[in-house]
Amino acid sequence: MRFFDTNILLYSATDQDPRKGDIARELIAHAITVNHDGCISTQVLGEFANVMIGKLQQTQETVDGYLDYFRDLLKTDVTIDLVRHAIDVKEEYGIQFFDALIVSTAEKLGCTEIVSENLNPDQTYRGMAVVNPF
Repeated sequence: MRFFDTNILLYSATDQDPRKGDIARELIAHAITVNHDGCISTQVLGEFANVMIGKLQQTQETVDGYLDYFRDLLKTDVTIDLVRHAIDVKEEYGIQFFDALIVSTAEKLGCTEIVSENLNPDQTYRGMAVVNPF
């Protein structure tokens, strides 16, 4: 399983970087329709919606369309246990809390990769490799 960080979803939904957008769209489409191996959490959807509506000033209708598209990737909600686990991961690796929550969630889901531009590429967290597709 591959866990997609928020930035991958954002590139797939915007034209802020056409090359990265093409790569992100291909990765997500492949994960949804071919391998069925992609996953995200409610945290990622929340961060995505926040940036799309706030910073990028997209309409609710536009964001709703993307949320529907990403629905098949949603594999878990953020729980109290995940938040507690993220605190441990934050301390263990010295990373930001929300990055630690991504790692914790991916670990819970049994992912082998975290696809992200924000986490350190080639870093391994709890046995999961970080892959920067760009």
